[in-house]
Amino acid sequence: MNKASCSTNPEITVLMSCYNAGRWLHEAIDSVLQQTFKNFEFIILDDGSEDETWNIIQSYCSRDKRIVAIRKENTGLADSLNVGIAHAKGTWIARLDADDLCEPTRLEEQIAFIRKNPEIVLLGTGFLEINDSGSVLKRHSYPAKHDQLLHRLKRSMAFFPHSSAFYRTDLVQRVHGYNPRIKRSEDTDLWLRLSEKGKLGCFKKPLVRIRKHSEQISLDQAGKRQLCDSTAARVCYFLRSSGIPDPSASNEEADWSSFLEWVENRIDQESVCEKRKAWNAARSEFLQAKNRLTGIIRFSNRLLHSSHTRELLSEKFFGSSLPQRLASEWVKHYIEEHS
Repeated sequence: MNKASCSTNPEITVLMSCYNAGRWLHEAIDSVLQQTFKNFEFIILDDGSEDETWNIIQSYCSRDKRIVAIRKENTGLADSLNVGIAHAKGTWIARLDADDLCEPTRLEEQIAFIRKNPEIVLLGTGFLEINDSGSVLKRHSYPAKHDQLLHRLKRSMAFFPHSSAFYRTDLVQRVHGYNPRIKRSEDTDLWLRLSEKGKLGCFKKPLVRIRKHSEQISLDQAGKRQLCDSTAARVCYFLRSSGIPDPSASNEEADWSSFLEWVENRIDQESVCEKRKAWNAARSEFLQAKNRLTGIIRFSNRLLHSSHTRELLSEKFFGSSLPQRLASEWVKHYIEEHS
């Protein structure tokens, strides 16, 4: 591992992990260095990139002493972020992905809020969705209060983006950071574990810009891998709440593999992916319509011809009950085995 360090006594550590991120890396780094709040270090990890990523990072490190550049073998996002967390000097960590952007006042506004609300251990923000070229597509906002945010987390509802997350360094270190076993939903897993230690909060104001593009990992296998990991993370949360051992924390890799396979099988049995495809098809019909009335008619017709209409509507309005139901099944199985 190669490391170049040039910063001392920062209040905030901005944490970014990069893998073949050369396409948008200049914009992402510039958005951090142009922050109105100045007392930060900027840890940038190159997770074994094969493009120009490391050269770009090095060029910035030579110009700005707040940058800490770390080059390592490719081990994945969760492990790379944990390396960054271990090196962090800031009291708080602000996350940013290499294809996303910070608004200029992001750090200033988040640290000001945290100082006034010390019970908050994780603070997110709304965001502007942008495309490959940076054009704004849509504005997203989320509830501000802990109970509403936790409800969204538990019910698999839309949540503030990883790139807006702002959390306590020492607390994340105490809960052992991101879990590398939950590869495509390591943020959801960490947010749930942090919710057990303190309050969640969120700015409705968009303080980051999130880029949507075809290379994102969430599109792997049409999103199925992320669905399995996010469901597993939530099931583990409910198991911990029930006093049942968390499979993701097991010392035996076979225990975790068996649990994850069981979660995937249950997802298949409940046709979750098929239900999502049906909803996306209905939404596509709506978006492609020439006017709103035609879109509503097409959307309604698509849903009426789906065998999952009730489940689709219930999930979109109230969230998914699947993780909690799976946890109940696992608890019952665990009690029967240990009685």
